[in-house]
Amino acid sequence: MENLKLMLEEQNIQHAIIGDVTTSLSETLLGMSKTKLSALATANKIAGRSKLKKEELALALQQWLTEPANLESILLEAAFDEWDLFKSLVENPVQQDNYIPYGQYVYLLERGVVYTYFNDKKLYIVMPDEIVQAFHKMNTAAFNEAYEKRMYIFQYVLALNNLYGIFTTEMLHEIYNDQHEEKLSLEEITSYMDEFLKREQYFVAHDGYIVNQALLVSEDEKEYKELFQKIQNKPHYVPDQETLLQYADDMYFEMTPQLKALDKYLAVELCTDPEMREYLIDDIQLACSNESTLQEIVYEFERRDIQFHNKDQAEQIIALIADVYNHTRFWSNCGYTPIEMSKIPGNFRTGATPFAIPNKKPVTVEKIGRNDPCPCGSGKKYKKCCGKN
Repeated sequence: MENLKLMLEEQNIQHAIIGDVTTSLSETLLGMSKTKLSALATANKIAGRSKLKKEELALALQQWLTEPANLESILLEAAFDEWDLFKSLVENPVQQDNYIPYGQYVYLLERGVVYTYFNDKKLYIVMPDEIVQAFHKMNTAAFNEAYEKRMYIFQYVLALNNLYGIFTTEMLHEIYNDQHEEKLSLEEITSYMDEFLKREQYFVAHDGYIVNQALLVSEDEKEYKELFQKIQNKPHYVPDQETLLQYADDMYFEMTPQLKALDKYLAVELCTDPEMREYLIDDIQLACSNESTLQEIVYEFERRDIQFHNKDQAEQIIALIADVYNHTRFWSNCGYTPIEMSKIPGNFRTGATPFAIPNKKPVTVEKIGRNDPCPCGSGKKYKKCCGKN
């Protein structure tokens, strides 16, 4: 834990101004190098920035950042945690925290509305006085309504991204309108999507589709191409509004009766530790949703030193895993489970999957559980950090 805190602190110091803290935006900007000022100007798309001298660039940035309409445009693109941090800094413009996650404030830092200082072995995150004043001029009911609307639609995008892996803007438009009396035009939905895509997300525009980034990690796009072929002509599972929006959380999954049955059996026969069992169930569900092999799923027991005592016990566990697998929602089934898809008319070449006892011991492989500490050093669990991709 101490090593992780040290890594967080070092990352924060790397991006901080070394020296005395100031809450003056003009003083802060004039104290920065032209390279850093140019980066801020580029992020905010300030016209004519390449021709400006350092002092002119600092002045242009100050004028741009303190214009309420410009500040509003920055904040409309902020994520929930960034918006919460911004509001907190409005109330308390100087906050000291050596271990604040860099990802929590990097967007605000790169746009020039907050700055960090490292002084006397302490890290401070600061909102300049001029930014606070500009915010008070633009903090209207209209802005709050626009932000809430934008983020509500963003939740739909995240939900479809997590439930399907591949979808279209037209599908988002259809599902949203089916679940709301107040309709949005396709142009409005497309405009929102264009705005979302301005920032790095867990989804990207690709070949006319919105695609989960996890499918595009390889240069040959193998995962994307394979999934694209599997979903052709398949219907999409669309849950009710409340259930659908739960999928906006990329860690959400249905705690099905089958998962509960597996957990109950484990508690009696193999694992009395409730925390270990919770993590095991979590990782088994993830493995099933990834359509992993039985050998890969059984490895979740092996890496926790949970041993089957006899063949009957192994057969029971495998039967329970098969039941979980067949009631898990797959991207390749457009959100349907194998059991559900097997009941839908049409030649989809899918259905319930039987498992057999493996003939040999599972191969031990390098694997990170999504409840393990993330190897990047962020201090978060893998599933809340790099494991999101």
